[in-house]
Amino acid sequence: MACYAALIDGESGNFGVVVPDLPGCTSAGGTVEEAWRNAAEAVRLWCDDAQADGEAIPSPRAIEDLRGDREIAAALANGSVLALVPTRELVS
Repeated sequence: MACYAALIDGESGNFGVVVPDLPGCTSAGGTVEEAWRNAAEAVRLWCDDAQADGEAIPSPRAIEDLRGDREIAAALANGSVLALVPTRELVS
């Protein structure tokens, strides 16, 4: 099973999600748990759209590589958290 990391930030009632390895893949939720569940759906839809358009699906980066990314490190320093989003196998 592929797992993408999602950045989750916000406050109670309004949490946003960004999946750094999938450009434009975002979601939200009223709780961290809801945002995390919605992130899995967003990843699935993003990949379904990419496959339908004949585009390659990027491989997820390792957590260590993500933490070394300057923008992600800044988001983490400002209170965002990284959460792994489990997905079904996306590439056949």
